[in-house]
Amino acid sequence: MHKMTIYTLSSPELTVRLTDFGARLLSFEYAGTDCLYGPKTEAEVQEDTCYCGAICGRVANRIAGGSFELDGECYSLAVNNGANHLHGGTVGFSDRLWKVVSAGESEISMSLLSPDGEEGYPGNVSINLVYRVEGRRLVMSLTAETDAPTLLNLTNHAYWNLNGFGTVDSHLLQVCASAYTPMLANIPTGSVVPVEGTLYDLRSPALLGVRNAPDAISGGYDDNFVLKNSPGLKVAAVLTNGCKTLRVLTDAPAIQVYTGDYLPAPRGGVALEAQNYPDSPHHPHFPSVELRPGQQYSRTIIWEID
Repeated sequence: MHKMTIYTLSSPELTVRLTDFGARLLSFEYAGTDCLYGPKTEAEVQEDTCYCGAICGRVANRIAGGSFELDGECYSLAVNNGANHLHGGTVGFSDRLWKVVSAGESEISMSLLSPDGEEGYPGNVSINLVYRVEGRRLVMSLTAETDAPTLLNLTNHAYWNLNGFGTVDSHLLQVCASAYTPMLANIPTGSVVPVEGTLYDLRSPALLGVRNAPDAISGGYDDNFVLKNSPGLKVAAVLTNGCKTLRVLTDAPAIQVYTGDYLPAPRGGVALEAQNYPDSPHHPHFPSVELRPGQQYSRTIIWEID
């Protein structure tokens, strides 16, 4: 069991609690409500298997068959989701103790070294993470470098419930995506399909208790939505319960929407994971998740509430 430390970041409008174990967000308190589903204590965090509030990596989401080829060499990864590799493997970044570099009233900086061969990935990768509270915003910035060609696709796996209790069925969700990547057994088929005329069309707010994906294993959403191909930050998703509205902004090319159907409290929260496409190594036409020496990986996610 890892000994973890809990930190608090705050502004006059927002209080965020987090831990160095998995760089996990534990609570996001606004207007008297904790809007995050998931564990709140050290004991609960140690028992969590749903990546609640955690940084997932080296590669978030799934890699089919737990293997990939890079520069003509085949790599075998830890398999932890049926035949597939999920969220970094058996001991991903979500279960590592991050080093706290500095911690203040509204900002915390952490770092992590992922050694060559960890979970089967090549290269030593150094990651730097900053969480910063600005008014009603929580800003997350990730950067990383490697000393050998490797793969990297990082996200935060927070589950949101703006009521602070019960299910998210009464929430309205809007996803700013005109296309999605159809799945077969949670692995992309390789197609990129317009959402128009399908139940994946969330460009206008849709009630989560009614709008389900008929071909999903759970009946709810666990799907990758393709965001607008433009540089810089963009609004990826908007979640509201009629009283509070959460906007997710990111520079990521996609967002995974998971309605939490397999949580201990089913549909207790909805995950809005800004990231790259799942199984990218097996689909060359998907945006690449390769990272090479001399390049800097960068990912920003902002959660803004009112």
